[in-house]
Amino acid sequence: MSDWQTHLMPGSNASASDDNAADADLVAQARKGRDQAFNLLMRRHSPMVVRYLTRLLGNVDDAHDAAQETFVALHRNLHRFDPSLSFVAWLFHMARNKGRDALRKRTAMRWLGGEDSMEQYASTAPAPDIEVADRQTLEQVEGAIREMPEGLKTPLLLSAIEGLTHAEIGTVMGLTAKAVEVRIYRARSRLRDSTTANDEGAD
Repeated sequence: MSDWQTHLMPGSNASASDDNAADADLVAQARKGRDQAFNLLMRRHSPMVVRYLTRLLGNVDDAHDAAQETFVALHRNLHRFDPSLSFVAWLFHMARNKGRDALRKRTAMRWLGGEDSMEQYASTAPAPDIEVADRQTLEQVEGAIREMPEGLKTPLLLSAIEGLTHAEIGTVMGLTAKAVEVRIYRARSRLRDSTTANDEGAD
């Protein structure tokens, strides 16, 4: 195994900047036609892409389809990657676009009567930083995330689940870091308001 393959294997304890350098190295190798380099990129990042898309779309099968489309787009656009920028943010920008395409397609199918109730697309888990006291609260949080507009859901998921910085999320969404911070605050407020309202209604 070559040196570049060794230090780019998943599970490294490298810093974020080292990780980005590793990704940039893989992209450079993949541009030269080394399929193994692109496969390593997929191994490093496909779990978090699928995780994000599953919560965005609320359906595992749709998430895997959108993730596959994301990596196809990635392969086609390797020549456009700027190694001075965050690879993860660039990748999630593509993933978000594919996820939004899937949501638009789903809406069109519903209008045409070709899709079942949205209940089948219920999200299976909330963001991990949300404390859930019992099953009822879990369902309230899941429902609040599911009903949240994509513009609030994406920054919340990328921050809470994938650990992206506000600046990286801003790159994904075409926003300033401050605007991302505001959207995350609004998303968390919605979650708090939702669970509080349901708790009060149960009294």
